Amino acid sequence: IQARYEDPNIQIPAIVVGYRIPSMKSRDAHALDLISSILSDGKSSRLYKKIVDEKKMALQIGAFPVSQEDYGMYVIYGLPMGNNSTDSILAEIDQEILKLQTELISERDYQKLQNAIDTDFVSRNSGVEKIAENLAKYYLLYGDVNLINTEADLYRSITREEIREAAKKYLNANQRLILNYVPKSN
Repeated sequence: IQARYEDPNIQIPAIVVGYRIPSMKSRDAHALDLISSILSDGKSSRLYKKIVDEKKMALQIGAFPVSQEDYGMYVIYGLPMGNNSTDSILAEIDQEILKLQTELISERDYQKLQNAIDTDFVSRNSGVEKIAENLAKYYLLYGDVNLINTEADLYRSITREEIREAAKKYLNANQRLILNYVPKSN
């Protein structure tokens, strides 16, 4: 499904791609979190490195889940640069998704993910306020305050194969909405 929205308040077009994903409580939702890290966390991530850094096709690119209790949405977006179109950005995104669906991530990339999980755990629980916030979230949304101790282990237990399978299951071209968010034409 494709949609177009013209906004008089922007100068640069954007492409936004949305996929429906499972409940934040599912193991697959956690695998999709890891896919976000692979695709767009930092300058060495797949989308940033290829589309922004090497090919200089986009000003910005990103991928992230919007997790909810029942179902959520996985969002990938890009802001084309120069003469590059939103369609050309989407083609590059689709190539990277296809790689995730057909190839296991490397052992090196998997180890980088493991390291990022540990760093994220420490960051999210540094300080009394953050710990209290997380305890409230785990109680309210999951009914399990012990997740503060075990969530990092859950992420670490997700295999390279599960990452590939989650990409195959949820990030398909026939299961998405594409929004071309463009400057209003005069």
